[in-house]
Amino acid sequence: MASIKPHAQPDKVPPEPHFGRGGPVVVVANPQAIAALQAAPDLAALGKLSCHAVGATDPVPDAWLTGAGVLVIEAVVDQPASLERIALIHRQHPELPLVAALATASVALSRGLLRQGVTDITTLPIDCTGLAMQLRDLSDGEYERRSGRTGQLIVVAGSTGGCGATTILTHLAASLGGTDADRPRVCAIDLDLQAGEVVHFIGQVPRVTVAPLLEAGDRLDTELVRSTLTDSQHGFAVIAAPETITSLDDVDQDRLLEMVGLVRSMFDVVLADVPTDWSNWSLSLALAADRVVLVTELTVAGLRQARRRLDLFASVGMNPDRVTVVGNRVERGLFRPIGVKEAAQVLGHPIAVAFPDEEDELVAAQNEGRLLTDLHRHGRFASAVQALAQSLDLEGR
Repeated sequence: MASIKPHAQPDKVPPEPHFGRGGPVVVVANPQAIAALQAAPDLAALGKLSCHAVGATDPVPDAWLTGAGVLVIEAVVDQPASLERIALIHRQHPELPLVAALATASVALSRGLLRQGVTDITTLPIDCTGLAMQLRDLSDGEYERRSGRTGQLIVVAGSTGGCGATTILTHLAASLGGTDADRPRVCAIDLDLQAGEVVHFIGQVPRVTVAPLLEAGDRLDTELVRSTLTDSQHGFAVIAAPETITSLDDVDQDRLLEMVGLVRSMFDVVLADVPTDWSNWSLSLALAADRVVLVTELTVAGLRQARRRLDLFASVGMNPDRVTVVGNRVERGLFRPIGVKEAAQVLGHPIAVAFPDEEDELVAAQNEGRLLTDLHRHGRFASAVQALAQSLDLEGR
């Protein structure tokens, strides 16, 4: 009796690996490294690849990153422009997992890259099997855990309108930010929804403002946040205030806090400019902040309003150690109306930094869309900005 042969079963094709956000692994490296990668016998371990052979400091077009699951990018130790390129990509695509490929590495460089937003580090030439294992770890949740650290939130508020809080915020953001590997990634959110001028003080015109984020509801995600970012050209990103006046009463407090929380997950430091008039949502934001910077002029009216705001903070249980009071437009000499020591006594709170009265120079710089520290890097105003940055003690939460 003839045996009946079973139908031949086709060989099972293993599923193509997916990493990061499920898109292709994009590799950007020098031509020799790309050629070696493409000739590797275990290349299939990386699944779908998109390789680009360029120099270590050449720009990376956005088109290469569209839909990418992971970016593996060459970093060269002794070329600052190579590290700045990575910092720029992370600012523009904060949700994209970055793996730095290094021919030589040091502990200092590795730490700097990780602080800069790099998710992991691999060797160059690329070991396909080893890299695939790293990427698989990221897909299994390690990337989410590494990205879960919340950036520090600093709320900047003025005691009265026109006291210079926005000016101090923009200079502070520039002082904290930058493109160096060891500098934090900084974003300024202009939540002064009726009079916000952050983006205009630095001479930029936003394509999109904060309005879509406040209205997004369940559609809020990192891609939407990224679409609202404006490059300040001073080492920090800006989310601009709405072009039209927005009623403070129309702001959904929970949605706003969710939005700010998402931005904090994308940056190391977030500075929020808030309206002079306090509301439930702005007070909730201040309570959620690591630091509140209260800016006041040393005038009777300014100090009276600053005292009222300190009392408000105390009434809701805010630790006074979290509030940094800054005196602005402080005159020098024996005949100034109110001195720093007298002002601190009136407030019952120390004044951390006194900014000099350089209003004419500031207005001239802002009319040109520049910062005063661009023109006078070692002046008294620049020294005050540096002192404020140091007083915030951002490493010690």
